[in-house]
This record gives sequence, structure tokens and C-alpha cells, in this order.
Amino acid sequence: MKQFFLLTTLLIISCSISKAQTKSQHQTFVEVGGIVSSNERTPFWLRANQFGIVPYSSPAGTLRAGVTGSVLLTDTAGIYARKAPSRAWVLSYSAEAVGNVGKENRLLAPEYYVKLAHRQLELVVGRRREVTGVVDTLLTSGSYSWSGNALPIPKVRFGTKGFAHIGRRKWLGINAFIAHGWMANTNYMQQSFLHQKSLILRIGKPLSAIHFYVGINHVAQWAGRSDSLDYHYAVNGQLPNQLRDFPNVLFAVRMNGLNNPRVTSFDYVNMYGNHIGNYDFGIALRLPAVSLLVYHQHSFDDLSGILFRNMPDGLSGIQIRPTRHGSSAFRLEAVLLEFLSTMNQSGAIFDPNVEQTETGADNYFNNRQYQDGWTYKNRIVGTPFITLKQDVKPDNQKNTGWVINNNRVQVAHIAMRSTIARRMNVVAKVSYSKNYGVPMESFSRPLAQWSSLIQVGTPLPWLGETLLTASVAADFGQLYTNATGVSVGLRKTVWYQTR
Repeated sequence: MKQFFLLTTLLIISCSISKAQTKSQHQTFVEVGGIVSSNERTPFWLRANQFGIVPYSSPAGTLRAGVTGSVLLTDTAGIYARKAPSRAWVLSYSAEAVGNVGKENRLLAPEYYVKLAHRQLELVVGRRREVTGVVDTLLTSGSYSWSGNALPIPKVRFGTKGFAHIGRRKWLGINAFIAHGWMANTNYMQQSFLHQKSLILRIGKPLSAIHFYVGINHVAQWAGRSDSLDYHYAVNGQLPNQLRDFPNVLFAVRMNGLNNPRVTSFDYVNMYGNHIGNYDFGIALRLPAVSLLVYHQHSFDDLSGILFRNMPDGLSGIQIRPTRHGSSAFRLEAVLLEFLSTMNQSGAIFDPNVEQTETGADNYFNNRQYQDGWTYKNRIVGTPFITLKQDVKPDNQKNTGWVINNNRVQVAHIAMRSTIARRMNVVAKVSYSKNYGVPMESFSRPLAQWSSLIQVGTPLPWLGETLLTASVAADFGQLYTNATGVSVGLRKTVWYQTR
């Protein structure tokens, strides 16, 4: 049913091309690469926040190929293309395939979508790489609820193209969307849905020296069927999945369900589904020599977090971007400092007989109904510093029966990107974490962990549009098995356009 719906929607959008004159541009690429490591496990920063395409085990070889493009749709007279291209309809697409060979032989499709855009709005159908929230998307340790760590989830998404300005003075920008998606079937749960929405406001004109940000990102896994759940958590294995149940998911409030034979008391108290998200706050400041972005993502997992009972949990960061570079052979593009804490969780004790606004032990990303946790295809969807049991050392897997066995963490993260000789791009990351386990089921002691990365990319002019990348990453500490790894990739890109 999911595949039929997506295919039908894609065909309807694509048929609009035949009724219009078009101007288009396209890009194809092929990349070949490999990973080797001192240990069978791939180091953290070679695989984290890579949209689920880098295997956990090494050595491994990879072959990637993709195509992207956009088509400017005009009327038969070409009025939009000549006079107002910003008002034209634009159809974009992307498709990518990844084949990994090694201990894990897998064929993946990390991206396949069609996007129809008009003015400040867009409709996206399929699977697309995304990171949500006010954050430095290139250097971050991971946006709290949706980081780009897992394979993208297929969905239908409607919203703005970045920030859409309101009014003639454009002092208010709105970046918002709503989406419906389909979660993967697992041994625990089948046929469950994704609900996702985001609203971020930017206060300040586009060219102002200062901008303020405030917003909310909300996701929920809901519906589905599971033979593993008893009568406390599901009615004959079925969770609420009807259209009349959706308002409870959409607004995260108790709108119906009391004395409903289809709904358990657990569903009624928890507002149907596994709800996760974060409030976003930020300020961007442009000074004579640097630009600053300061942000905080306040995490929530239930009502107590929504009401800020779990402060100061969340991700805080400061991005520094020099605006004056001169002619130096070394050009610093950006520096990022971040701190993630998930230690409070609204208190240490969970009491099922107490309202969610009062009880604690929020147990981030875990859920008693959706026992795979906040994951997709065995990868954490949110920050990768909240870890799956299968990812850590065997000795560290014994603290709990939860699939996610470490969600009480403190992380300090520093990253930078630079350009050398105006052509070589360098990215470096160093992260230090203290890991405590899950509420009421801690590790025997706090586990310290260092993870680092240096990545270099340089064009090869003698091969045309070809980019060579090389990365070295290392893990040292008590959470993961110590490992040092190297990744190398060679990508060839071809551009072409038609009229």
C-alpha cells in the first residue's frame, strides 16, 4: 500500500511536465570507495550522521551512484521563465543507490524523491536526506530528534522552502512543514506510521545584523500491530490506527479514547504513539569580523519535558564563522562548540500512577509499545550519542533489557572546517562523552569515550569534475571497542542541461 501510494503520487506530479515547456539541469555521479579499520567495528565518526549508508563492520567496499535534477515548468508562452522565474513551478528529483560489500552485503536507496515547488511552498514525495532544527548541519554532533544518522524515512512532506518571509518588510520568516511517513516493519512492530511537523520562526529582516529563532520540532511513531504486546499495551495486538485517532497524535493531547474498547489505558495516558521532539531557540549575530550563531534545542519525550520539567536537557551550541579571510593559504570557515546533556529526564523515578507532568525517568528514545525505540533500520534517528545496545562493547550491554541502553549522556563536541590553498577542504571533529546508561538501570560506572575525525577533500582537475576524499577516525575509551579507521572515496560528477 505504501509503495502504491508513493508511486501514484509521483506519477501525478510528473505528468505536469507534458503540459508545459521546460528548461532543465541535471547531475549524475558515481563514487567508489572503501573502509578499513584496526577493529571489525567501524569507528563512530566514519558512520555517525551518514544517513545509514556506512556499514558498522569493516573492511568494506562501497559503490554509489545517483542522479539529481530540476525542471523549470512554464506556460506555453514561456512567461514565467522570462519575466518571473520565482513564480514558476519547479519539478526536482533525486535518486541514489549504494552497494556495500564486506561482512554486511547490502543494497540501499538512501534517496529517491520528487519535489514540486512553487514560490515559497514545496511538496516532497519519497525519501530525502534531512536534518531538522536550528543547528549547524555540517559540523553538529547531531540535531536532537532528527539528526541524519539513520536512513531517511519515506514520507509525503508539505511545507515551505526554507524561510518564507511574511509581509512587505519581511521582518518575520517561517520555516514549517508537516509530513506523513511509513516506518519499517520489524520483529516487534509492523505497519506503523510516522507523523512529523516543524515550525521555526525567524525574527529579523533577511539582511539584518541580528536574527532571533524560536520553534518546535515534533515527531511521533503511531499505529501499527505487534504480536509481542499484551493487553496492557494493545488490544489484540492492534494499536489505534484510524483517522479519528490522528488528532491525538497531531496535537499530542488527550482528545478521545476514554472508555473506548479499541484503546488501552496506556494509549490514553500517553496520547497515542511514541512522541519525541525539541524546542529550538537561537540568536544569529553578524559582527564586523565574525558571524555567530548561538542555539539550544530543549529535548522532550513526554508532557514533563514539554513543560520544561527536564531542564537543562538538550543540545547547546555556538557556531563562529570568520567573515574576513584575506589571502592566507589557510582559511578557517567555521568553528563549532556543542554540549549535549540528557541527564535530568524530569527526575530519577518513574511512577505509572502519577501524571506525566510530575513523574520522571523519561527514558529518552525508548518506549514500551514501540520496543525498537526511536530507530529506523537499526539506526538511531536522533542524536547518535544516544546508543543502541548492539553498538557498544559486549560488557556494556548488560545493564538493561531496553534496546536503547544508554540515553543518559553528557557530550562535549568541537568541530571545524577550513580550506587550504583555496582548494582542499578539511573537516575535523573531536567528541568526549560520559555515558551513564538508562534511568534506574545505570552502567556499573560512568563510561568515558573519545571519538575523533579528520576528513580531507580535494578536486582532481586532470579528471574533470572528480573529488577525492580521505578520512581518518579513531575511538578510544570505555563505551566502544577501541578502533582506528580510514575511509577513501573517489567521486566523478557530470553536469548537463537542456532547453
